[in-house]
Amino acid sequence: MSQFTSFFSTFDLPKNIAGDLSLLLLFIGMSLVFGFIFGRWKLINILINVYITLAFVGVLPESLFEASPYIKAGAFVVLLVILTAIDKRLFDLHISNAGSDFFWRLFVTSLLVTGMIVSAILSFLPKAIALGFISATAYGYFASPGALVFWMATPLISLLFINNRLK
Repeated sequence: MSQFTSFFSTFDLPKNIAGDLSLLLLFIGMSLVFGFIFGRWKLINILINVYITLAFVGVLPESLFEASPYIKAGAFVVLLVILTAIDKRLFDLHISNAGSDFFWRLFVTSLLVTGMIVSAILSFLPKAIALGFISATAYGYFASPGALVFWMATPLISLLFINNRLK
């Protein structure tokens, strides 16, 4: 029994492992839900709406967000929902459902859209508040400067391969 406990004591588990696992499960669950509820066409619109919303929230004066540390993340979510609700045919992007590769395209798109949304929300929250829920490692995967660039650039690059209207 002592070998068993000594084996697991060598792992350096973060203090917020429950928060990290919850974030992982929520991330995967949201990706699946987004993929099946919104579908391929709407996911691309949401992706573009995330970019527009990030740009809009980024240029708002910081004085609007001084009342609470949650206002910037809340403004992002509200603007994203409003923009997604009002855009019917702003963009004519298309993921064809012809062929056997439809589901991986849908899954990849939903994964990237969810990652970008989670990254944006965590980056708008003060780091101390976010680290109260998840570990620094998980925070680094979504809200570090490199992660922000990754989650902003990868969905755009993926559109070159996923959008097969031109094929």
